[in-house]
Amino acid sequence: MSQFHLGWFNGAGFSLNGWGTPSFGTGYKPWEPDMFQDGIRILERGGFDFMILEDSSMVPETFGGSPEFYLNHGIMAPKLDPVPLVPYLAMATKHIGIVPTLTTGFYQPWMLARLMTTLDHLTKGRIGWNIVTATTQLAWSNYGLTQPEHDERYNLADEFVEVTKQLWNSFPASAAVLDPETGIAYSAADVKPIDFEGKYFSSRGPLNAPAGPQGSPVLFQAGGSPAGRRFAAKNAEVIIASCTSVEDMKAYYTDVKSHAVSIGRDPETVKVMFTTGVIIGDTDAEAAAHADRRREAFKKNYSMQMAGISNITGIDFSKLDLDAPMPELTTNGSQSSLKEFLSTAAPGATLREVLESKSNVGVMGFPFIGTADSIAGQMQDVMAEVGGDGFLFGASIAPEYMTAVVDRVVPALRKRGLVRTGYEHATFRENVMEF
Repeated sequence: MSQFHLGWFNGAGFSLNGWGTPSFGTGYKPWEPDMFQDGIRILERGGFDFMILEDSSMVPETFGGSPEFYLNHGIMAPKLDPVPLVPYLAMATKHIGIVPTLTTGFYQPWMLARLMTTLDHLTKGRIGWNIVTATTQLAWSNYGLTQPEHDERYNLADEFVEVTKQLWNSFPASAAVLDPETGIAYSAADVKPIDFEGKYFSSRGPLNAPAGPQGSPVLFQAGGSPAGRRFAAKNAEVIIASCTSVEDMKAYYTDVKSHAVSIGRDPETVKVMFTTGVIIGDTDAEAAAHADRRREAFKKNYSMQMAGISNITGIDFSKLDLDAPMPELTTNGSQSSLKEFLSTAAPGATLREVLESKSNVGVMGFPFIGTADSIAGQMQDVMAEVGGDGFLFGASIAPEYMTAVVDRVVPALRKRGLVRTGYEHATFRENVMEF
């Protein structure tokens, strides 16, 4: 089989990143870039292709109708804007891609297009954009907006991406002349308005920023619902997939690749990365025992589970009776997350039974458990069966955990010839499309 890619999803964004847990990076001050810089240096040493920086625009208060739980535990809030962090990460590294999260509902296309072009220059061609549509009304309210219906958010995002692509093309790299003899800096003939008029957005253009080394950022998206999958297959170059079984991975991979082919895209240019995490032991038995302890602790932490699912669905699970059968639930938030949350228990289960049915071991997506060599073999087998393009480690910035992954698991993967040993190309897009 060919090589596959590795990425890191910092699901906590520019926040306290695991504060109060054993994995919290001791010796670092909150709201300074040092921990993030050390973390991305570790990942680059391990040949990771990129780091994604999550973001959200609210102090959550769905669980219990109050921000108390979230702020007391430093979960999802407070949080700083990840975009100004990008140049600090770029200065700390030379090759790895940096992918901030920006929401289509909260920017104007011209502003985002110009910002991404600026960052493409500043990072020397290592910028990506994680496209999100914002799942909570709380965030929309902070911008004085009403959250659109689920599928309508994707229609809006689809038009947004179309405008930004046209703006990126409106000031191409070919416009650069920079000839001191003629005194011409840029050719006006190559820079043209786009005159876009759509349902949600309009823009005259052109962009007043010349194209960066990549021309445009590498586009990321996590589409779980049917509308999300169609959007991702149409627009994304890297798709984030959160699946909990090999069967789900295979079905997801086949689905989004088929969508891509149906609209005329080369499926090889659509990379599907499956979220994961590892629990490493000196023996497989030691790792399994550690995973069991984490699984049991997670099952018993009802409040943490309910606070998380409440935030991303907009449903206050604290109002539900733990020992009554689950009612029919619908959401205008993350539909795929609600479906996954309810999928592990039998029909008619109580909320307590749903919570205790979770087999989460503290990692996103599909976990790998064992010795470093065993984990490498498991990853090889899963990727060979699924046909995916790589794994995306989902965790906060935890230097100790990152070091364990890079110094133990990555060498075992490299020994099998499964992941890169260096970066062959100058830009992020070239490296992520290399295989």
